Amino acid sequence: MDTIQAVVSVGEITSAVSTTVSIILWALALTFLAANLFWAAEMLTLPTRSSTDSIGRYGPDDIQVRVLTIGATDVVQKSVQAMPEELVDRHVIAEKPMDIDGATVHIVPDSFECEATRKGRALEWARRNVPCEKEYVLYIDEDSIISEVPEIPDADVIQFSERPTRTGSLFTYLAELFRMGFQLEQRSFSKMSIPLYAWGGGLAIRKDLEDRVTWNYETIIEDTIFIWAAAQLEDIDFRTVSTKFHNQAPPTITEMIKQRRRWIGGAVNDLDVLPRRYQALFMIRNFAWSLSPLVLILVVVPAVTNGPLINQHYLTVSLILTAFLYSWSILGLLYTGESVSTSISLLLLTPFVSLLHSAGALIGFVSPAQEFNTTKKIGSSDNSPGVSEKKVDETAD
Repeated sequence: MDTIQAVVSVGEITSAVSTTVSIILWALALTFLAANLFWAAEMLTLPTRSSTDSIGRYGPDDIQVRVLTIGATDVVQKSVQAMPEELVDRHVIAEKPMDIDGATVHIVPDSFECEATRKGRALEWARRNVPCEKEYVLYIDEDSIISEVPEIPDADVIQFSERPTRTGSLFTYLAELFRMGFQLEQRSFSKMSIPLYAWGGGLAIRKDLEDRVTWNYETIIEDTIFIWAAAQLEDIDFRTVSTKFHNQAPPTITEMIKQRRRWIGGAVNDLDVLPRRYQALFMIRNFAWSLSPLVLILVVVPAVTNGPLINQHYLTVSLILTAFLYSWSILGLLYTGESVSTSISLLLLTPFVSLLHSAGALIGFVSPAQEFNTTKKIGSSDNSPGVSEKKVDETAD
């Protein structure tokens, strides 16, 4: 009798564990599905080209370019030299003395104080102290390469498209291509009352809007916080344009993880800036992003478990989630027009690339970054084509 009871007890425990695991897996699968369906809905409602790139544009004469850096002379010089000659109003905002041919350099004084810190502090100092009579201020990162004259639609905030370039690690470059596929959702932000995020490597802002909103916020995601604040201050017109600015992929996996941690950590820290409905949306999206590598585990589970809730419906949901992962890889490859060899590499490595892309997000979600971290960039010691000698500069990304 005791033996029978022991067997029954073990069976009950096993059944309870199996049911609990099934419930957890279903909860994760449905969370992922909700976040991915929101992304799909964004993609299905993308503005047409005619509504994104409106008529009535502004040209180079209406733009002042500002390059933000700590003191990466080689990197900044390369970016300035690559600017189309029509962009004549060029300024470098730095925290260390540097000589740049083709641009006016401004050094943020140590004595300057405001609520913002690090990059936000530099942006706020420039807003107050760098004269600008142009309609727009175009902010780019120190490694941003403007390959063509940017045309600006008649809007308040204009987000230029991003095109990563490989520096060191192949895996970080593949992760950036993967991110490009997901980031196509930005084109739908013009239909939202509050755009979800901004990329500071190519962001043009009306000067009078910048002066009303300011950069004077304590945050480590200053570009995104600016558009969140602007959208709640007034009804802004946010547009994306197809012109691509080239930016370096993180040179190492470690640098990429730190970068992603800052992105998601900053969003977690500053969610109270948003209305509650947006806070809930961000929590679901951030949670799904940080745990996205588990999607493949959700697919494998039905093959190794007989949980009471693991059925055909669960399998269907898990396969849909896997399809989303690969769709971001495919869209990223189409967006960048990558080579056949790189495309094959990304498609074969998508599960691993997704893991790398999400590692920093997971760390940032569990332990949000509290300080601004610089992302190292590769700077050529010679700006001529074909140079092989390189060095790493500390930059403010």
